Amino acid sequence: MRLLLRIAAVAVAGAMLFEAGTVNGLVQLEPSAAGGLFTALAVAAALLVLAMALTGTGRGDATVAAPAALVTPMRLVFLFVAVTTLVGLAWLRGIPYPPLHDPTPFHNDAIALNECAAQTLMAGTDPYAERGLFRCYDARGLGPDRTTPLRRGPFADVEIYPTEDQMGAAWKERDDGPFVWRVSYPSLSFLLLVPWVALGVDSNVLYVLCLLLAMALVLVRAPAGSRPFLLTGLLAAVSLTAFTVGGSADLLYALPLVAAWLWRERRWRAVALGIAVSVKQLAWPFAAFYLIQVLAQHGWREATRRAGIAAGLFAIVNAPFVLWDAQAWALGVLTPVSEPMFPRGVGFVALGINGAGPLLSATAYLVLEAVAAAAVLAVAWRTRRTSPELGVVLAMVPLYFAWRSLFSYFFLLPLFAFAGLARMPAGELSADIARASGALTVIAMPAPPERAASK
Repeated sequence: MRLLLRIAAVAVAGAMLFEAGTVNGLVQLEPSAAGGLFTALAVAAALLVLAMALTGTGRGDATVAAPAALVTPMRLVFLFVAVTTLVGLAWLRGIPYPPLHDPTPFHNDAIALNECAAQTLMAGTDPYAERGLFRCYDARGLGPDRTTPLRRGPFADVEIYPTEDQMGAAWKERDDGPFVWRVSYPSLSFLLLVPWVALGVDSNVLYVLCLLLAMALVLVRAPAGSRPFLLTGLLAAVSLTAFTVGGSADLLYALPLVAAWLWRERRWRAVALGIAVSVKQLAWPFAAFYLIQVLAQHGWREATRRAGIAAGLFAIVNAPFVLWDAQAWALGVLTPVSEPMFPRGVGFVALGINGAGPLLSATAYLVLEAVAAAAVLAVAWRTRRTSPELGVVLAMVPLYFAWRSLFSYFFLLPLFAFAGLARMPAGELSADIARASGALTVIAMPAPPERAASK
């Protein structure tokens, strides 16, 4: 029964994140105190629910049915989950259409610049040093709305974020100084795209395939009896499908990270961790919680070996670019912290930028982020044996308090949480227990006792 509750909780958290992301898209266009407050609270609530779903070892959770008094509430929760599952499936089919649909495949600068970096590399030029922002965007019919503006030049005195008119005026000057023009991720973020770009295939197809494969890995790792419910939950966590189909390069790091977490008892799964940290910096916080679990289960020597494998792979795939132009590579990878970014996000900063609270200094948010990082690391260490899967959610909590807490940092957390649930020693979930607990799926409904007995 507790396993079913955990699955439902993660699914509901994914639906909450979907709503938060939808409202965030609206307040980015028209700042609203109510919208900012809703977004910040919804993301915080989703983080709390995900953490609660992963608290404990989960041992034997699938082998006990729900008490009779909880059957009806469980059935109602799973009815809601079933409805959101249909929404998730609709997104995979490219539905709904406008206003949420984006007619261009280059939904943000990460997708556009990574693809241009792959093309630049194929042309024999260093992607980290190439100032080709306008050539990249002109070839794709994109404008400044798909860029990341910087707090310099014409935007030096802007406090919150440049308006569309301000960005348009700066764009007409054909000066890339006030925009992020350099690829700002480790090298696998574009190296993995080279075959797709060479074949002329939309890179968004790759990202959706990565999501589907990550979901499949979760199901493979889970006991057979819980797979229909996990699949229902994965689809019901609408943030996963909606914002992947909506355009996100984050699935390139998410897939190997899921593989590394699911089979972390195997040493060479650290290769998958190395791939993840070589795609995007967002994977770096997860590495600390992965290594805490390896240390808890296998000791310091094994944790050191795993760290060496991941770091070695990172060094190998990035070394050519360091040798090519070490300064350009460092400036690219450190862009998120070295460039004067504007405050942006769905976390605590959403209150300040939308007028629902004071906007603190960048330093204040950095202090909050550091304190949160220390706190979640302490929690992960203290609960390394009693809640071994908790770290896969705690990793992103510090970013909630950051100067930039973009929605892309959080929308994949239900996927990682389901990976944690799949690892739990919950036991085999039988149809009888699922039926007695009031659970259902849109994949398969357990047969009534009389029908099941007659077969």
